[in-house]
Amino acid sequence: MLVLISGLPILWLAAAAIGAALEGNNGLAATMLPTAVLETGLLMLWVGAITACLGLLSAWLVTHFDFPGRRLFEWALILPLAVPTYLAAYSYVEFLGFTGPIQQLVRALTGATTLRDYWFPDVRSNTGAAIVLSLVLYPYVFSACRAFFLMQSASVSIAARTLGASGWRAFFAITLPLSRPAIVVGVTLAMMEVINDLGAVQYFGVNSLTAVIYTTWLNRSNFGGAAQLAVTIVLIIAVLILAERGARSARAYTLPRDSKVAPARELLTGGPAILAAGFCSLLLLLGFGIPFGQQLYLALRNVQPQSVELTVSAGLTTLTLGLAGALITTAIGLFAARQSGPRAPVAARGAIRLATLGYAIPGTVLALGLLQPLGQADLWFNRLTMWLVQWRPGLILSGSVAALLYVYAIRFLAVSHSSLDAAMRKRGDAMLDAGRVLGERGLGLLFR
Repeated sequence: MLVLISGLPILWLAAAAIGAALEGNNGLAATMLPTAVLETGLLMLWVGAITACLGLLSAWLVTHFDFPGRRLFEWALILPLAVPTYLAAYSYVEFLGFTGPIQQLVRALTGATTLRDYWFPDVRSNTGAAIVLSLVLYPYVFSACRAFFLMQSASVSIAARTLGASGWRAFFAITLPLSRPAIVVGVTLAMMEVINDLGAVQYFGVNSLTAVIYTTWLNRSNFGGAAQLAVTIVLIIAVLILAERGARSARAYTLPRDSKVAPARELLTGGPAILAAGFCSLLLLLGFGIPFGQQLYLALRNVQPQSVELTVSAGLTTLTLGLAGALITTAIGLFAARQSGPRAPVAARGAIRLATLGYAIPGTVLALGLLQPLGQADLWFNRLTMWLVQWRPGLILSGSVAALLYVYAIRFLAVSHSSLDAAMRKRGDAMLDAGRVLGERGLGLLFR
């Protein structure tokens, strides 16, 4: 049942895509799909390459070397993940735009007055989108590589140094090959975020698959064509998930715990220390400082009572929805964790694994696949209540927060399930067995 509920959007989209193909409604998808796939693929490749470089290098610096500010950078370099991609896009377009401080400084230094008097790169482009997205998504690679490096034995690096390998040579010959699984995991997550993004790519003018689905569905009112494009996204995500799972299966690169030597950081002084601290500072400034500072400046520049009221109201609504979504997702995740324990049948564990794949599906695709079936359910329910009690309750599913909470549950079930499942596996079944011996059953075992 859980698999059916979680897979309803994908099943509905697949049926709609097949129906559109049988009806000959392939023209729009056939004309827009190649361009959208090409632009999305190029954006994913650029973001993957840049995030891999930034995340790997920063993780290597904070785990292998000691320099001024290292302890701060170890946790602060994750902060860019707190910046939504669309806010980063808006901030950088404002910061680097004609009225932004950078171009104002250029005009002041050169005496130029119009854009025709000087050249400045256009941030609203595919290249600008790739760079800005990479600056806020590199923590996926950073956190994965940092955790991997901390688990590695220092004996390998010590052996390399004993044989005369320099720091950079050891990095390229040993560290980089060993960290491939962590890099693939982080890059895969960053690529999934690129596919899932809508606001940033639209603001940058990138013709991505998610943006094309949005315009095809709402602007052209072509649900069948949008469903075909959405199925393409699901197939791409399936490939990314397989790559990520394959990388996780390669964790044997890590040495056994008994053979490990605690990693020792090399102390950097002088120029190398300045370069390491400067690189991490620049990364933090570009990924978090500029977007946050730009938004703070715009927020404080025009403070008005009505804007404060709207912000407080929106914040309370967001908090309420977040708490409701967290409670629902946690409850479902707890149930799923209990059903996928070590004693659970193989079929049950496989079904739970399928049900938790929704974290990789873009929100636009989930909305596309949910609104129609929920709308049909509302229609049937209204007909039933009209026949029974002569009353129409309205759109209680598709026209309320129920649909939004449904999407939350599908998207974030993997997060709650993985956390709860890990905690329950670590604790084991001894406490539950003890509770059963003492006569507890069902909810009593859960709450007591």
